[in-house]
Amino acid sequence: MSTPTLGIFLPLTAKPDQAAALGQFLLAGYDILAPGVEPDTLQWFAVKYASGAEPVYAIFDTFAAEPGRQAHFAGPVAAALQANADALLAKAPDFAHAPCDVLASLVRAAPAPGAVAKGLQSGLRVLVRAKPEKVDAVREFLKGALPLVEAEPLTAAWYAIEFPGTGAFGIVDFFPSQEGLDAHLKGEVAKALFANADALLTQAPDVMTLEVVAALV
Repeated sequence: MSTPTLGIFLPLTAKPDQAAALGQFLLAGYDILAPGVEPDTLQWFAVKYASGAEPVYAIFDTFAAEPGRQAHFAGPVAAALQANADALLAKAPDFAHAPCDVLASLVRAAPAPGAVAKGLQSGLRVLVRAKPEKVDAVREFLKGALPLVEAEPLTAAWYAIEFPGTGAFGIVDFFPSQEGLDAHLKGEVAKALFANADALLTQAPDVMTLEVVAALV
């Protein structure tokens, strides 16, 4: 399997009365991305934010190189999203700020290959913003966290990402059970991140729990 180096993280805010319809749309996106349709899309996840005032979903996907990412932006899922945005979304998707670099990743074999969510139940989206003089330090911190994640047997997929030129970074990860999510939140990466937050970050990490709608891993 190719190593992810690039990604897209695209939040989608549903109209209040269209939350269920947006979830169904993302399930349809899973069907659109049948094997071979986008051979350069390495992984694709559709998720729903588990809390918050608005019904928010997101798409996170990864690529080995820029041509694969551009092919996805020009592909059938993106086209369908643009065609249905006015009906489903409270605001237009922010494609311009969706691209990210994948600094480090761990992708273990999907525990349920035939299932729509691949046996993944939950996830986390953690966003942080580095102090201007600490951008390099945050980048190296996230890269260096990979060995700690490798020691977590219930973490099925983990990605450290950077939104280039913004000072914004993130972690996106997925778990087959609540037990795995809880273990990760109590694990060494979380401890180190919060222990260094005052020194490295402009504010506390923004942590959101995710429900996995569909996944191609």
